[in-house]
Amino acid sequence: MEATTEAESDIGRLPEELLAAIISLTSPLDACRAAAVCRTIRPAADSDAVWSRFLPRDLPRFVDAAERSLMELPSCKARFRRLSDNPALLLGRVTRMWLDKATGGKCYTLSARALNISLQPHWRWMHVHVAHDIKTGRSIVSEAARLWNAQRLEIRGKIPSKMLSHNSTYAAYMVFKLLHTASGLSHPFQEASISIGGSESTHRACLDSYYEDGAGCMVPRKQVLARFRRGFGMVLVEDDVILPQRRTDGWMELELGGFCNEEDDDGEVCFAFTETEGLNAKTGLVVRSIEMRIKQQGSIS
Repeated sequence: MEATTEAESDIGRLPEELLAAIISLTSPLDACRAAAVCRTIRPAADSDAVWSRFLPRDLPRFVDAAERSLMELPSCKARFRRLSDNPALLLGRVTRMWLDKATGGKCYTLSARALNISLQPHWRWMHVHVAHDIKTGRSIVSEAARLWNAQRLEIRGKIPSKMLSHNSTYAAYMVFKLLHTASGLSHPFQEASISIGGSESTHRACLDSYYEDGAGCMVPRKQVLARFRRGFGMVLVEDDVILPQRRTDGWMELELGGFCNEEDDDGEVCFAFTETEGLNAKTGLVVRSIEMRIKQQGSIS
């Protein structure tokens, strides 16, 4: 049985409406923590009065099945959890939205079809395994774009800033894999950029920057092979070159850049990943999506 402390007893004397008003000024993560550690305020912390404040009022339009599934849930907290655990497909079927568990900020996955690579001749479309659906036992499959023997690498996309949460800090991530036949993706280094309004950030990146050691671990390369006019040589991977990170789902992700979406921003967030100067053949890159996520995410147990 849970013990009732003196502090809990004092808090319990406050009206539930007042407790709910106070908790609604915090965050989804704080509300969950409060409900977990103090039973006297749990009803207020779990109430619709609190979680209706955490659900964005300007949710985008989802496909009909996602809309119905969401509205059938019995509470605002249940709807929040559904949107934080299961990204919902938007009308148009190339973008999914979910909520950051810690802040309630809107996050998006733009599929490869939502990017401007669909008409480029050196990309091929393929189906890839994304996840496993525990309820149905089926494999979740998505469409990805595979780079095939191109001299120029150009991946670009954009999203209206009004679709994002105001006064929130975001970062864009490219989700990808390199096939065992991949080549031409280590040097020259690629350029990743992101812009909103008149602000732009750009940095160098290296996709093919790891090798597998004898124990099956991925080790960052300190140098990569480069082709020069007079032959080949090694180039140092300097500290300012951004490297990708391995995800828990087995894919890799590379941060393209971060930005703050101010309340008065009403334009577009544009992002790009390019390498157009080397003119060496590039192949074996598989791009699944671009994710626009809140930075410094927390978790809800």
